[in-house]
Amino acid sequence: MEEALSFWETLKKSIIEFLPQLVAALIITGVGVLIAFIVVRIAKKAMEKHKVDSSLSAFICKAVRILIYIMTLFSALSALKISTAGLVAFFSTAAAAIALALQDRLNDIASGIVILFTRPFVTGDFIEFDKYQGYVQKIDIMHTNIMTYDRTNVIIPNSVISAAQVNNHTAQPVVRVQVVVPIPYEADVKAVKEILYQVLKETDLLVRDETHADSVNLEKFGDSALEFTVRCFCDFKDYWTVYYSVTQNVKEALDKNGVTIPFNQLDVHIKND
Repeated sequence: MEEALSFWETLKKSIIEFLPQLVAALIITGVGVLIAFIVVRIAKKAMEKHKVDSSLSAFICKAVRILIYIMTLFSALSALKISTAGLVAFFSTAAAAIALALQDRLNDIASGIVILFTRPFVTGDFIEFDKYQGYVQKIDIMHTNIMTYDRTNVIIPNSVISAAQVNNHTAQPVVRVQVVVPIPYEADVKAVKEILYQVLKETDLLVRDETHADSVNLEKFGDSALEFTVRCFCDFKDYWTVYYSVTQNVKEALDKNGVTIPFNQLDVHIKND
């Protein structure tokens, strides 16, 4: 009985001595969580104000939150008078083991960080590389999501994208539309140019200024036709509308003026000795 009372007194004394440390650790944890919430919210609003890409904003907010949580954890452990040296050594060893096991994934992570901060493309851009082309939906730390024209969501490792030559078609707001028009060799070149210029003049949605002017040029002497190149400029969002409109209007204008579009043909000459 006396031993039980002695044990209870010792336990109660230990709890009373440990209670302030526990309360301090809980307070530190609560304050840390609150600070993380406030800092992340302020950072998010600041990045929204400065129009930072949503993928980069999400990455920064996540990184800040994790950093504050780690600092809070070590502070709480210190309040509990628990040595953090062993914990640091454990995490270091675990990180080394994970790094060896996930070498390929670390390459994706490194590539993702480079993409997020160098910004060769951002969310919403239309990019093309290798066999893929589509709109960037999301840039994660390891993958980039692309929505293709047929509404397929393609998930591509960042290391693949960083190693490829990427064409960012929306890097510039204005893009060039180019249509090649084959014309018979016997056609009047000046008359054809006037017809094609008139087609561009009547086309809607074009951008015309000092650096974006319409042009019609005899580009090449083809095997079966003279090849004219019709060039104009429009906003990226209007590209296909303008392209299809110019192509159709060129055909209709040539038909109206009696200019036929030639097709490939081969003349065979037989020589009798």
